[in-house]
Amino acid sequence: MGRVVFVSDVQTLLGEELVRRYLAEGASVAATRSNLEARESPLVSENDGFLLTDWNRRSPISSRNVLLTVLNRYERIDEAAILQAPAVERSLLHETSYELIERAVDTWIKGTLFLIKGVLEAFGRSGGGRLALVHHVPQEAGTDFPPLEAVLRGSFKAAAQSLFASNSQAGVFINGFESFSTQPREFAEFIVQTMQERGGRTSGKWFRYQPKGRFLSPLKKRP
Repeated sequence: MGRVVFVSDVQTLLGEELVRRYLAEGASVAATRSNLEARESPLVSENDGFLLTDWNRRSPISSRNVLLTVLNRYERIDEAAILQAPAVERSLLHETSYELIERAVDTWIKGTLFLIKGVLEAFGRSGGGRLALVHHVPQEAGTDFPPLEAVLRGSFKAAAQSLFASNSQAGVFINGFESFSTQPREFAEFIVQTMQERGGRTSGKWFRYQPKGRFLSPLKKRP
C-alpha cells in the first residue's frame, strides 16, 4: 500500500478533483462527504484503494468516527487536504438571522476545527504527516464578502496562520493553499503537485495558485 491521503468535502467539485488526482497518482484515498449538499459524487466504487465516508460537520462525534473509519481501514494517514469554501446565504448582517449565524459557526468553524484536530492527532500517533489547508474562492480577489461569509473565511485563514506558527509536532508539515476564480481541476493539480514536491520539506507557507498564462508565476508564496 502506498501513501494514504485523506480529503474532505468530496461533494464539492474541488474535493472530487483532488480525489481523482490522488487516485491517478496511485495513492490510497479516504474521502469524506459533508451532509450539507445533495450533490452526489460519481467517483469510483469503494475498493481497497478508495474509501468514502459521510460527515456531519456540526458533530464532533461524527468527525471522530470519520477518522476512526479511515484508520481502521488503512492504519494511518500520510497526507490530508481540508477544504474551506463556506456555502451560506449572502445577506447584510442586520438581515441575517441569529439561527443562520449559529448554524454557520457550528458548521464552518467548529466542524472544520474538529476535523483538523483529528487529523493532527492521527499524525501524532503515526509519527508525522502533511496537511494542506485549502481556501478556494470562486470570485476575483478583492471582491467584498457578506459579513457572515467574511467571518467564516477569515477564521479559517487565521486558524491556519496560527497553526503554522504553533505547530511543534515532529515530522508534521502544515501549509495553506488559496485560489480565486480557478477551475477546480487546475487548482487540484496544483495542490497535489506542490504537496508532492514541497509538502514534506516546507511548512508554514501560503501557496496561491495563479492560472497559467498570466504575468504572475503559477506558484507564489505568501508571507
